[in-house]
Amino acid sequence: MRFMNVSDRKEAALVNRTWYEASLDPILQKDVVLHFNGDTDYVPLSSISYRRLSHLTLSQLDNTMNTKHVLLKSCRQLSDSLRSLSFKSCNITESTFIEILMNCINLTSIDLTNCNSIFLSGRLLEKNTDLQLLRDSLKNVKELNLSSIRQLSDVTFNRIVTICPNVETIWLVGTHIAFNSDHYRSKGKSRFVSSAVLTFENILDFVSMQGSVLTKLDLSRNQINDEALENLANVPNLHLQELRLVACKEIEDGGIVALSHNQKSLKILDIQDCNGVTDRGVSAIATNLTQLESLAINRCRNVTAYSVRKLSNLGRLQAVEMSDLYQVTSVGIQVGLCENASMPLTHINLSCCSLIKDDLIEKLCMTHPYIEHLDLGSCTNLTNQCLCEITKNLKRIHFLRLAWCKKITDLGILGFELNIDEHKPVEVGCNKNYESTTIFRKPTSKEEKIKVRKIKEDIIENELLRYKLSNLSKLRDLDLSVCLGLTDIGLVQVLKFQELRYLNLNMIPITDVTVLALTAANPSLEHLVLAKCASITDDAVEAVAKRLYRLNNLNLSSCDNLTDKSIRYLQMFSKRLRHLDVSFCRNISPEAIDDLERSSKSLLSVNRRLTGGKTY
Repeated sequence: MRFMNVSDRKEAALVNRTWYEASLDPILQKDVVLHFNGDTDYVPLSSISYRRLSHLTLSQLDNTMNTKHVLLKSCRQLSDSLRSLSFKSCNITESTFIEILMNCINLTSIDLTNCNSIFLSGRLLEKNTDLQLLRDSLKNVKELNLSSIRQLSDVTFNRIVTICPNVETIWLVGTHIAFNSDHYRSKGKSRFVSSAVLTFENILDFVSMQGSVLTKLDLSRNQINDEALENLANVPNLHLQELRLVACKEIEDGGIVALSHNQKSLKILDIQDCNGVTDRGVSAIATNLTQLESLAINRCRNVTAYSVRKLSNLGRLQAVEMSDLYQVTSVGIQVGLCENASMPLTHINLSCCSLIKDDLIEKLCMTHPYIEHLDLGSCTNLTNQCLCEITKNLKRIHFLRLAWCKKITDLGILGFELNIDEHKPVEVGCNKNYESTTIFRKPTSKEEKIKVRKIKEDIIENELLRYKLSNLSKLRDLDLSVCLGLTDIGLVQVLKFQELRYLNLNMIPITDVTVLALTAANPSLEHLVLAKCASITDDAVEAVAKRLYRLNNLNLSSCDNLTDKSIRYLQMFSKRLRHLDVSFCRNISPEAIDDLERSSKSLLSVNRRLTGGKTY
């Protein structure tokens, strides 16, 4: 069982009782998460302790006595094995929260995201006895998530970090933090602890106290500015390895420069959506943070090729996110990412970098053949040559996104290396000696289309598919949405991946032929997008429902040829479907969808806008 991925292991567990019990071996359960989603009327308590689960997620729970009973009993049974506990958006009382934590003695991670009810009164952990008991039981907690909490104050924050004395990672994403605490300070006081708001001064005090232990910090979606970032970077004995500052709009180059000079141990830096960062900030990162393994500068739109060239200094860089950098050219990225061949790049995101061309992708693929994740969505200048280089060199790739690359055609995915313009119109000559009343007819490309189609058929017949897309046997995620040059001819030949889990064919002009072929050759599909594939019919959905046993997410929006038959096929055969989108399907009736929702035990959500011509 340990040689299988999770999906295959689930399938194997259904074979017989012996295989099921083998799949529950504790050595296989380290990454399994048990979710309580609001309804605790039925919880398989008898099997929980046997599985020895290490992650428990409580989502949107109420505060009834039955809920409290089930939670406490579950935590007692999982006490020895439980390592991670999440209370995301739970509406539970302070006493229940404390009681649960007292039964979890081996926790290493606590997630309190959006748990506003616990902090509402401001009296959480005000008893010293509770503080002492929890401090002893939570001494192994290394990760603490306090994101999206509106009622967090200095007082409650200090109490929470007191019961987790050895915390190394803390998240404060979207948590309201007052960076100018003068408005809340009483006259004559230079330092204070507020019971109303969480101040950045208080966070700095915590960081100073925990500096020798703290390694990861996330302050994303806050109003932190350059001055605050510089104060944070200058904390004595602080050696951060990971810092995330996503969408911190107040940060500019000054704060980034100070950070790069004082926190040279950083391995992961995420500053995407920080529009104030320019070439000066990125140059400082590339010059000083030589230990970086992951860098995200998505949507820092003032960054140009000047600073991107300097990324070649980062000899340990494994992952780089550079989407939506409209001023960055192929030459700049090529110098930055390809000049240093020893750079161990495996993850690259260049989506919406509209200036990049095939020559960059060719150089990337040759320099870094071990790339596993490549996002080239909306890189509109890329052609079939780019795809040939990917299929020729990147044998280990797991994730490939080519959405909106409209110049990629069937010839590209079939691996034909010659560039033939499949959309070139036929030239119709005009000669006044030609006696015909149709001399000025509108030019058509019918002859050219027939010629290109014959070329494709010859390639397939003579097996000239040297670098076809299906050679990427390790693919798990493939996005070809809005690649309008793709048709049934090419897709039928290449959509053959034994382990493909996600496939997006949104807006591609395919018919039932492609859907029938892909359902037969891709048995592991779990998420399929066929939105705006206007030519597919109920026969395609029948094949999807009968053949894709693992399917849990299906998008069929804006497929007007589908009728209530499709819904009945899903109702009869898709027993694991959890999310369905049939919005804007005019020939599917609301009554059929109602019947599907009533009868299905697995469906969690159905998007049904404008089905049957009605608005929902």
